[in-house]
Amino acid sequence: MPDRFAEIPVLRWTQDLSYEEASHRQEERVSNGEEALILCEHPPTITLGSAAEPGDLLQPIEYYASQGITIHESPRGGKVTYHGPGQLVVYPIINLRARGVTVHGHLRFLEDLMIGLSERYGVKVQRIEGKSGAWVDHRKIGFVGVRVRKGFSYHGLSLNVSPQHDPFSGIVPCGMPNLHVTSLQEEAVRPVSSLWDVADRMEALALERLPEYLDKESAA
Repeated sequence: MPDRFAEIPVLRWTQDLSYEEASHRQEERVSNGEEALILCEHPPTITLGSAAEPGDLLQPIEYYASQGITIHESPRGGKVTYHGPGQLVVYPIINLRARGVTVHGHLRFLEDLMIGLSERYGVKVQRIEGKSGAWVDHRKIGFVGVRVRKGFSYHGLSLNVSPQHDPFSGIVPCGMPNLHVTSLQEEAVRPVSSLWDVADRMEALALERLPEYLDKESAA
């Protein structure tokens, strides 16, 4: 087992890879005991977490198909959310058990990544007590949801890089009616170029902070 996350593969999956296939590939890595940092962008997809309820979808199933949005049940925790173009998705696959990391600590780390990345664009992002994810005031910019199997955490976070309002209007995101979402492009005071430029910064930030985080968590 490597001591530092920087020694573990960084993978990039393009938008033509479906959410379903991405989930399958993560499951394979967990089954094989392989850690990784995966950055990707999904085609338009609504995912139903383990706590999702039928009422979280505000339109008939046929409506989403007509909009080119697929729906998938997801093994991650949480309720319903949306993934699509212009949203950076990060899947850190980490052996929490071997590294002595708690699930709570891992979730907080994912939020810290979104907060730290947003700061690089001049966006003040925070946590809200009792709510998951990353927030600009009371507008949600980033989401977290993980699953743990065989001691490995997978799935992870999604950060809105470009505006995503319309897709979220067809669901009750995270079980929060009337939730307002925002994005880096809408909030930034410094230029936000392409999603993959943002991904470059996210990768660098994760590789910079993860060893220290793992050391801190394992010593706690």
